[in-house]
Amino acid sequence: MKKILFGIIALILVVGGAGFAWYKVSYGGGTYYVQITKDGKEQQDTANGQKYTRYSYQMNSYKKDGKEKKVEFTADHNLRKEAYLELTVNSVKGVTSWEEVKKAEVPKEALKKINSNS
Repeated sequence: MKKILFGIIALILVVGGAGFAWYKVSYGGGTYYVQITKDGKEQQDTANGQKYTRYSYQMNSYKKDGKEKKVEFTADHNLRKEAYLELTVNSVKGVTSWEEVKKAEVPKEALKKINSNS
């Protein structure tokens, strides 16, 4: 009975670990920061027979240590000018998510780079 229980626990750990690793590779990534300074490029798309508008942004982003990376991402609305964003950038998929943050939440080195390139 103990062997079966240990076997089940080991199987759960292996499957859970593999699932976590897949999630990190697919959706995880590094954190970068940007400031929106201009309107996004408007794009008209169609999905399931419905038309919708997306706004595309291409810009340099910065890690907390100031390391630069060119990124491209979209939003379903035109983002607020002067807004600071925290991006999750996956090495395979590019930007997987973004969130507006306050200026005080942007690391100093990244903020310095953002301000010098504005």
